[in-house]
Amino acid sequence: MVAKSTSFQRKSSQQRRQELIEAGIVCLGKGGMSAFTIDHICRQAGVSRGLINHHFVSKDDLLVSIYAHMTDYLMRDSSGLSPRQQISGFIDSSFDKNSFKKSNLRAWLAIWGEVVTNPNLKALHQSRYQKYRQQLVSAITGIGMSGISSSVAEHIARQLIALIDGLWLEYCLHSEGFSLASAKADCYQFLQSQGVMINPR
Repeated sequence: MVAKSTSFQRKSSQQRRQELIEAGIVCLGKGGMSAFTIDHICRQAGVSRGLINHHFVSKDDLLVSIYAHMTDYLMRDSSGLSPRQQISGFIDSSFDKNSFKKSNLRAWLAIWGEVVTNPNLKALHQSRYQKYRQQLVSAITGIGMSGISSSVAEHIARQLIALIDGLWLEYCLHSEGFSLASAKADCYQFLQSQGVMINPR
C-alpha cells in the first residue's frame, strides 16, 4: 500500500499580513471598533495571537495598515492613462463590486471615527486624502478645457469626493432602489454640471 503524499506550502510573510488585514476589515465590518480585538481578528484569520504579534507591532499598527490597504485600492496606479480615464477610473473603483458594499462602509465608518483621536491614523489620513484630491485636481486640469483653473479644479475635486462619501452613506442607511449604476451616473452628472465633460464607462 502506497501512502498518499501530502504537500505543505508555507505562506510568505506578505501573504500572512494580507490575511490578517482582510480579517481585520471583516471584524470592523461586522461590529466596528468593538469587534476589532486581537481575539476576534485571530479567530477570523484562523491564526494564533503570536502570529499577529509577529507581523504587527500593535493592534494600532494593524489598523493603520488596514487603512493604507483600503485607500491603496481606491488610489490605483493611473500612469499611462489619459485625464478622462483617470477620473473615470476613480469613480469606477469607488463603486465597483469589490469596494461598494455595506460591510466595507461599516469598516470605513469605524476607521473614520478613529481618525479624530488616533495620531498615527490621522497623519496617514491627511497624507492619503491630500494625494487622493491632488490626483483628481491634476486630472481635471489636465483635460485641457479652458476656464477650469487649478483653484476651480480643487473645488470640483473636493465636491466629488464629498458626493461619493455621501452616496456611500445613503446606500448604507437606505439602500432600497439604490444601484451602482445610479451612483456612478450621479457622479458623472455632477462633473458635467461643472463643465467636466466625461462620458460614463
